[in-house]
Amino acid sequence: LQNVPLVLEGLRLYSRILMGVGGQEIRVRRPRKSLSNVVEHEEGPFKLELNRNLSSMELLDLDLTNEAALRNKLFIKVYLEEEEIEPDEIREEKEKMERFIMDDVKLTSRAQERTVPATRLSRVLSFGSLGVGLGLGVVAEASRRAVGIRKEPTSDAKLDGSLVLNEANAERIVATLCRVRGAALKLGQILSVQDNTILSPALAAIFDRVRESADFMPKWQLEKVMRGELGADWMAKYGDFDVKPFAAASIGQVHRATLTDGTQVAVKVQYPGVAKSIDSDIRNLMALLSVLAFLPQGLFIDNIAKHMKLELAQECDYAREAQCGVNMKQVLSPYPEYYVPKVYKDLCSDQVLTTEYITGLTIDQCTDLTQDTRNYIAESILKLVFRELFLHRYMQTDPNWANFLYNPEKNTIGLLDFGATREFRPKFVNTYFKIIDAAAHKDRENVLKFSREIGFLTGYESKVMNDAHVDSVMLLAVPFHTDAPFDFGKQTITHDIQELSGVMLKERLCPPPPEVYSLHRKLSGLFLLAGKLNSKFNCYQIWQDIRTSYRYFPEDNETTTMSSNQEAKAK
Repeated sequence: LQNVPLVLEGLRLYSRILMGVGGQEIRVRRPRKSLSNVVEHEEGPFKLELNRNLSSMELLDLDLTNEAALRNKLFIKVYLEEEEIEPDEIREEKEKMERFIMDDVKLTSRAQERTVPATRLSRVLSFGSLGVGLGLGVVAEASRRAVGIRKEPTSDAKLDGSLVLNEANAERIVATLCRVRGAALKLGQILSVQDNTILSPALAAIFDRVRESADFMPKWQLEKVMRGELGADWMAKYGDFDVKPFAAASIGQVHRATLTDGTQVAVKVQYPGVAKSIDSDIRNLMALLSVLAFLPQGLFIDNIAKHMKLELAQECDYAREAQCGVNMKQVLSPYPEYYVPKVYKDLCSDQVLTTEYITGLTIDQCTDLTQDTRNYIAESILKLVFRELFLHRYMQTDPNWANFLYNPEKNTIGLLDFGATREFRPKFVNTYFKIIDAAAHKDRENVLKFSREIGFLTGYESKVMNDAHVDSVMLLAVPFHTDAPFDFGKQTITHDIQELSGVMLKERLCPPPPEVYSLHRKLSGLFLLAGKLNSKFNCYQIWQDIRTSYRYFPEDNETTTMSSNQEAKAK
């Protein structure tokens, strides 16, 4: 009990660091023009820095009754060079001015202007700070529970009541994800589209912030990127350019601008260091999640990491995304309900993307629209997913709801962000179609047969695994079983599939096909989006239309490029 003040001070300090409020160290300061209060040591004046090499497991072994041991573990001495350091009062006045300026340029009430860690070392330190902070969070949570101070779980969510993923640690995670961006923030966005079978309502609300926005880089860093990508005269290439972004995402932020002819455009600028740090970010992130047991056994972590690296590398290539946007506009041209913004390739590069600026309502803003309108939006997006996969083999796989904008005046759905667009192999699409069609006809035998053919199963699984896999596929096809409107607001499909995941994680003998990681994330997001809108529409008829339009894709040339394939379709 005597050391509680020390523990609380440590927690306060770490929380300030993780939220970016204060400095990252405790200094024994040398004021200007005065050496009277310098703490001297036989080897010179020193500062106390947080020990970032302290692992989460070591934190669990801390002896809270031993003050000396606590100090020795939590802090390390770093001896100072002979330099002048500003007095506390000057430093504090500067921090007040910085906070005043920040308040004037906030993207939203939650987003903050913050320099993006651009080097591998600075990004590693951010993950290290998060690991230590989470460890302290575990200690604090365990202490509260030991004395009976614990909030009861508010739902049946898998992570509700977790010792590690308590609400304080969730705040630490979100703060770090929004600061580091890149691979880390991408994972947070994936978590944000899970339903309450995974996250408690409180944690889901926290991760909503990750989905909706992130912190944004300051003006000097923005200008450095733009000069490097479009040249020193980059500003002259636009009629007007708002240096304050209106949106921020996992790997870039978006600015409003106009062309020299007055056309309104959106300019996406990539955060520096994200593309070069993909491997180290994924490695650090997976190590942290594994050590803290965030990931269940049987997930084939190496395969997930490999897929995330590939996906993030593609999304960091804005020149590729520009071409994907051009391709998708051509693919969806026969469908008037969708609108893909125009790409201005002369103002695009590896880290800058300029497209037509479009407006509309986000999915969250559509929840109060009429039932017919909500039905139309969800139905159109379901048709979009099936058309992309089974008719064109070309899909934008990012499930983020922010990528859809409903225009009530034109009754169209604007589509954004094509960085996660990919082409699917003909053989995969052909076999996956057979699986879904068999499930739609309640044919369990063929679901099992084609699941083995595509690579979901090896053929040597236990009966328990086979049954769980087939059951999950049959659940996915429930909306297609009956020729009647399906009520997504009352559906429990995602929850029921999640209930089977424990068996499949335990019994699975092989990782799923690589295409499945992004595809199933998209399908999961689709079901949750339809549920968010409380939509009701006839999925049976949609599937019958897809079956009628579907044509078997030749499998003799798996390397057909998207551009030539779409040119052939257009002709």
